[in-house]
Amino acid sequence: MQTLYTQYKQQLATLYTTHEASLIFRACVAHVLQVDEQKTYFLSDLAVTRQQYELLQHMLEQLVHHVPLQYVLGFERFMGLQFAVSADVLIPRPETEQLVKLIIADSKGKLPLRILDIGTGSGCIAISLSHYLSDVEVTAIDVSEKALQVAIKNAHSIGVNIQFRQIDFLKESPSLLHHSFDLIVSNPPYIMQKEKAAMQQNVLAYEPHTALFVPDSDPLLFYRAIAQYASAVKTPAVYLEINRQFGEATQLEFQNYGYQTRLLLDDFGNPRFVVATLP
Repeated sequence: MQTLYTQYKQQLATLYTTHEASLIFRACVAHVLQVDEQKTYFLSDLAVTRQQYELLQHMLEQLVHHVPLQYVLGFERFMGLQFAVSADVLIPRPETEQLVKLIIADSKGKLPLRILDIGTGSGCIAISLSHYLSDVEVTAIDVSEKALQVAIKNAHSIGVNIQFRQIDFLKESPSLLHHSFDLIVSNPPYIMQKEKAAMQQNVLAYEPHTALFVPDSDPLLFYRAIAQYASAVKTPAVYLEINRQFGEATQLEFQNYGYQTRLLLDDFGNPRFVVATLP
């Protein structure tokens, strides 16, 4: 184990700090040995099996090639739950946890609720809301069939019942018009193409671009489509994760349809969420 630890630190030195490399190593060991990460601090003299050694070497090789740790492990924790992830879905972020917690807090006393999650990806938003809210009916849509397969797997493993549908929201939103929802939530693509230069290599190389990027010429196209749809079906509340550069512009898209809006900051002090409600 000590030999492996040295290898991880040395080979990851150009990508991560020593502390980060140590945490990554312990996460990999905990996964392979099926032990709590805290226990890995007491295993430096452990002789691993050849199979375990080869698996940890394979994981290191992926990490050296910028594969995100979550894809190497095959899961990420979100809202206290474990979600399977693959290169077909975005890795759930802490900011999105804030969005889910906001909805849960605001939903007290308003149940039951019919919720639509647009661009569900791994299903982390829809599944977390279904898990933590006692009386909700959740529909989750995504353009990607492969992403929906991951989301369905997560819903089954966590034990919630969600209606998943493959829909290209930009083209097919009218097909939803016969449904009504009390709340819409979405973390749609919002990163402009020109922002790629400032992004980490492991994100650019491995996370799905269709879930990340929008044209520089129309960075709000998803928010405009959501505003149009929400207004058409008279959805009382819409919760959105946004590009921090477009807080006011995103609010304006919804204000144009009669919504009152709030712009909220994430834990890093960035404008990250818009809540739109019908008066």
